[in-house]
Amino acid sequence: MDSKPRIGFIITKAETGGAQRWTLDQVRLLQDDIHPFLITGEEQWLTKTLDALSPFILPDLLKRLPSPMGLIRLHRYILDNSISILVASSANAGVYARLMKLFMPRLRVIYISHGWSSIYNGGKLSGIYTLAERLLSTLTDLVINVSQADAQKCQQKLNIPQSKTITLANRTPKPTKQPANLPPKPVKLLFLGRLAHPKRPELLIEAVSHFSPEQLTLTIVGAGPDQQAIQENAPNNVYFAGEIQAFDQFHHYHALCLISDSEGLPMSALEAKAYGLPLLMSNVGGCHELIDSSGNGLLCNNTLASVRNGIEQLITNLNSIQAAAMTTAQDAWLEPAKSDYLNAYLGAKSGT
Repeated sequence: MDSKPRIGFIITKAETGGAQRWTLDQVRLLQDDIHPFLITGEEQWLTKTLDALSPFILPDLLKRLPSPMGLIRLHRYILDNSISILVASSANAGVYARLMKLFMPRLRVIYISHGWSSIYNGGKLSGIYTLAERLLSTLTDLVINVSQADAQKCQQKLNIPQSKTITLANRTPKPTKQPANLPPKPVKLLFLGRLAHPKRPELLIEAVSHFSPEQLTLTIVGAGPDQQAIQENAPNNVYFAGEIQAFDQFHHYHALCLISDSEGLPMSALEAKAYGLPLLMSNVGGCHELIDSSGNGLLCNNTLASVRNGIEQLITNLNSIQAAAMTTAQDAWLEPAKSDYLNAYLGAKSGT
């Protein structure tokens, strides 16, 4: 057996998504320094992409409540592979990872916030979910918040001790593709995300309908349960590309528009920022952390008037916003944060 730290990345679903992309990026970033393992509830995009790791499929992760058999199988897998650190990136996986601490006190368990779904997705039960998260934090060695907004929720709403938390803002690998030489008109907008709550593509599409195809176009990349209804009512300057796994065509667009009711620090916006794209985003979660005083993007409220006004400002000031976006692109690159993640996983506290 090699001497590298043996780290298991556990995540409920393997479908295309922000937390899944975060997990993929972590494995690729640290693969020379650690022995990574992938644990998930299904065979999907992430397992296919990381097939070389021989992912462990634990369907029990997909169940609403943890099952005794699922806990036993996970415990056996950890023992058989001498895993010493578990990094959990979703709610259900986080429950399983923390419960492992009851049977394996020496196991180091790390939970990644990715937006605190116990708050935004809990509905009337959010109080119960928040209490459960607070209790689970007692079985957690470290909580990593992916944005300052998440860190604030962690402290003020979840009351997780600050001694157990750090903030490592989401980043994404440095792009290898160069910006395309796009004509100034029409302005090509991109929406990248799952077509389901909490995303609001229908609001963005309604705002876009007030502009002509000669002024701008919007390409929707993503799929989900709301797709059919959204597509039926879309104007002729909106195009649906469906789900594109490992999307890397940001350089063919003028700007990314992400309208959503809730976000942590969105991976799609990070990737767009890394390419030097201007951003138009809802002022929720950590979205404001991706837009700085240089003017690399705009924030809006989730109203038709505000989104439409944001698009108008984007069109009017596109050149200056693009220049600022290119200047700040490197702030989104993952590689400079490598040592911070290694220190966090191995127990040397780092970050802010």
